[in-house]
Amino acid sequence: MTSNIQRINEPYYHSTEDIIHKKLELLNLKNGEVLVDLGCGDARNLIEACSFAKINCIGYEILPEAIADAHVNIAKSGLKDRIEIRNEDFFETDISTINVLIIYLTRYALGALSLKLENELPKGARIVTHQFDIPAWKADREIDYLQKNGQREKIYLYTKK
Repeated sequence: MTSNIQRINEPYYHSTEDIIHKKLELLNLKNGEVLVDLGCGDARNLIEACSFAKINCIGYEILPEAIADAHVNIAKSGLKDRIEIRNEDFFETDISTINVLIIYLTRYALGALSLKLENELPKGARIVTHQFDIPAWKADREIDYLQKNGQREKIYLYTKK
């Protein structure tokens, strides 16, 4: 059986450091929380998040190149005890206990994921995305962010109602 994420064929992009920082700042991470990144790529979001609060992180990724990059980056950061990478299709995983979520996927993929987020996330879960909004969701905050490189990006913060 082909996973949904393989069918939607998401690209593997690296977010800029300042976008990562701003998204994490908006999440207002608290000690003891678990941050989940669906499509975590090279794990830079998760590594940076550990500097914001005493949290643990779980990243979901299926692309072999990204998983290899993530393991190298986590090892270099010394955060193996706080960050776990799961080689799993996030469309198939249980997200019912996730309270803090960071996502960087295209609007098409977010649309495919939207109903799962609505049906499975607990009330009060916080989600941050950038560049693409979650279809059919109303953002609590939408920020037009000017990056250090001069590019503008939209950042969206949501709370599951």
